[in-house]
Amino acid sequence: MTKPHILVLGGGEDQLPAYHEARRLGYGVVGVDQRPDALGASAADLFLCMTTRDPERIAAMVGHLDIAAVISPASDAAQESVAELSRLLRTPHQPAPDAVRASVDKGYFHEVLERLGLPTYAYIQSADPVELRLAAAALPLPVIVKPSDSSGSKGVQVVADQAALPEAVAEAQRYSFSGEVIVEEMLLGRHLSAEAFLRDAKLATIAVTERSTTGAPRMITTGHMVPAELAPATEIALRSMVMDVCGALGHTDGPVNFDFVVDRTEEIRFIEMGARLGGNGMPLLVRHAYGIDTYEAALRLALGLPFELQARHDKKTALQILTTDTDGILRTVEGADEVRALPQTAELRLFAGPGSRVRRYTQAGHKLGYLLLVADSYGELREAQARARSLLRFGVEPDTPPAPAPAQADAAPIRTDLLTEKR
Repeated sequence: MTKPHILVLGGGEDQLPAYHEARRLGYGVVGVDQRPDALGASAADLFLCMTTRDPERIAAMVGHLDIAAVISPASDAAQESVAELSRLLRTPHQPAPDAVRASVDKGYFHEVLERLGLPTYAYIQSADPVELRLAAAALPLPVIVKPSDSSGSKGVQVVADQAALPEAVAEAQRYSFSGEVIVEEMLLGRHLSAEAFLRDAKLATIAVTERSTTGAPRMITTGHMVPAELAPATEIALRSMVMDVCGALGHTDGPVNFDFVVDRTEEIRFIEMGARLGGNGMPLLVRHAYGIDTYEAALRLALGLPFELQARHDKKTALQILTTDTDGILRTVEGADEVRALPQTAELRLFAGPGSRVRRYTQAGHKLGYLLLVADSYGELREAQARARSLLRFGVEPDTPPAPAPAQADAAPIRTDLLTEKR
């Protein structure tokens, strides 16, 4: 009898744990990713080097196998394929169509918020660059320009000058599958995220994080700290809003994540959502903070099996995304052993090693690794983060040699933070 397999769309760092979890549960793994060097290529029993956005072709390629479930953590781009493959392959869990649409169409998500009477803000979405520029001229600067249907901060840019808008729209359009771009009013306040999981139309668990970013112009996530310090009334309002949105979308079971801003008046404004496990290591953060394995829960849901979401502990946890500001070849690593020895270090993961080509952090896919720290207080967490930054170093040989230094001084080597996996 053919061993049943789980089909995982995507083979990056945030999908890889699903490969391992599927195997732990006793299933074979079929991975799909258009990058031949994807991490999932060596972790899958069968790896299909192709786009995740062609469900009919994928279904034809795996037709000889017993596919028990389909999943794609952290990827909005693949959610429509997850839904179609679940239908074509008749797997137990079928994603809610409206929840899938809200995950891949930022304008539609705005419409849902407006329909529910939840706080929203000005935006314009279109595939016509002229229409976008004319409508955006009425919005207060700065604005945020991004693809309407992409994720991972690809093509996202803060624009503070109307003259820069055409170039920003053109860049966002290059990353948009539909060609549509959304221009939004930029919100001021605390940036937070919520990683939640529903069961039987009830909120089974939610982790609310303080989200740090690179700031303008890219606003790419650089880390999370959990639990976020929210006023009790704000947390109650957040839970209610999450359930209102999920109810309107028919999302009764499974993971869902939201990025949102809380302003000085404690008003919550959602930015976007994804009806799937979050990216940027969010499931790892939840596991270390609360002892909940959302990878296992998501896989068991997709398989039609019961799943567990009971918190086993409650710890202050920080996740730092490791990056470089240089395109080039990673050459040297220093301080990894010292960071592994820090008492607050819970887990270190590295996605690039010496000899690897690395890229500056202009989108989430260019990350180098994750550092997970656990402590008794926020102050201790921040001290541990600073200590790790002072210890972890790597040198990058740039693609373009730096300009010669003045004769009286030697050029300083390019160095930034790094971490390696803790076994």
